[in-house]
Amino acid sequence: MKNPINTTGAWIIPQPSTEFTVKHQPAEVDRWRKLLGAVIELSKINGWSKAEVRRRTGMAEATFSQWTNGNYAGVLSNLNDQISTWLDNLEESSRIAATLPVSPRYLKTPTGEDVIKTLLFAQISAGMVMVTLPSGSGKTTAAKHFRDYRPHVFMVTASPHTKTIHGILVDIAEELQVTEHNPTRLVRTIGRKLQRIGEGSLLIVDEAQNLVPDAINQLRHFVDINNCGLALLGNEDTGTSFFNDRSKSVMSRAQVATRFDRRLKRENNPQLGAEMLISAWGVDDEDCVKFLKVIAQKPGALRNIDRTIKAALISGLSGGEDLTLPLLRDAWKNRDLGDIA
Repeated sequence: MKNPINTTGAWIIPQPSTEFTVKHQPAEVDRWRKLLGAVIELSKINGWSKAEVRRRTGMAEATFSQWTNGNYAGVLSNLNDQISTWLDNLEESSRIAATLPVSPRYLKTPTGEDVIKTLLFAQISAGMVMVTLPSGSGKTTAAKHFRDYRPHVFMVTASPHTKTIHGILVDIAEELQVTEHNPTRLVRTIGRKLQRIGEGSLLIVDEAQNLVPDAINQLRHFVDINNCGLALLGNEDTGTSFFNDRSKSVMSRAQVATRFDRRLKRENNPQLGAEMLISAWGVDDEDCVKFLKVIAQKPGALRNIDRTIKAALISGLSGGEDLTLPLLRDAWKNRDLGDIA
């Protein structure tokens, strides 16, 4: 996890100018000192620069500079009120955020553990694997957990915008924190970072169904040349564009198709996975559990449970309500999934 970098430097409360202390009421000057102290402390905690604090307050750059330096010549109480209101709103939003429901951490569902084993195989063997499980089965959550707890594992998410060779390479370079301004050297630079180390390195590409055939072939290059494991995660369309590309010969397609050592495309005991997630949310009401099990059988599976419970709990916050079946039903209805529901 990347922590925010404190770029505020030695930001301290300055000695105000003589004109500042003479012009403004002593009570407002004292209030200014307290407010500025609170702003500085908040900036240190969050790693905000002065420019970032100014942006968040919505104050004009010159005005904010004069207020923080203690030489503002206008009506000080107006700026003090603006900063005070901003601090109060920030505190209130933080309080609300602290009460919002948070999804359970990674659960060792049968399907999730199958994903973990598949990724581990790819990393250790420097092989290619494909995980094409239904939406909401937990494959992305399992992959992120694996990345967070295994060394030399990198993960990117393909999109329609990054589906090309160059697009996905740029994303991979950013994930690896490498900089290469020469496009002709980009592949080599990435390859050096992915080069097998110890128990192996692994590149995970989520939403891989977005990749064009040539992009998949390029990723195969890192497996062959750099001995790096590769895992493609996505829906059932993942890889079909490559395997069905009639513009390429059978031998050309086989060059990639035969590289896949393992394909995971069937969920393992999805009902147990749903029960584990419902239990992790602390839901024990019989009617609520029954309702959640029903929506878990629809496309979206575990995601249906997680997002519906979260939406229901948020709706109940204003009235201090616990989770109830009516809240769940309303939350599910409001998601408006059309014929999927």
